[in-house]
Amino acid sequence: MQSHKRCAKHSKRPSKLERFYRSDEWHLARAIKICNQNGVCEKCGKPGNEVHHKIHLTIQNVDDPNVSLNQDNLMLLCTDCHNKEHHRFGRLAEYDFDSEGNLVSRKSK
Repeated sequence: MQSHKRCAKHSKRPSKLERFYRSDEWHLARAIKICNQNGVCEKCGKPGNEVHHKIHLTIQNVDDPNVSLNQDNLMLLCTDCHNKEHHRFGRLAEYDFDSEGNLVSRKSK
């Protein structure tokens, strides 16, 4: 019985974030960010379709609207830039953005 409780406890953690991303509050905050940025990726200028949290959401901070819904903590990105921001797909961690939003090698910085 105790191991079942542990499994249930762990299965609730991701659902807390999933519930947030399905909430009306998130959909409104996301729509505001997209509108304010005219649908343009803030890093590269391509069409943006993903709203990124600068301070990453966790189960500990998702209930804090200063983190989860604050427009200053949100950034509109295209899929490529969002993947780079999260250092997805290995080699991307070797790159960063300069002050003008251009992708540059970390070695040249």
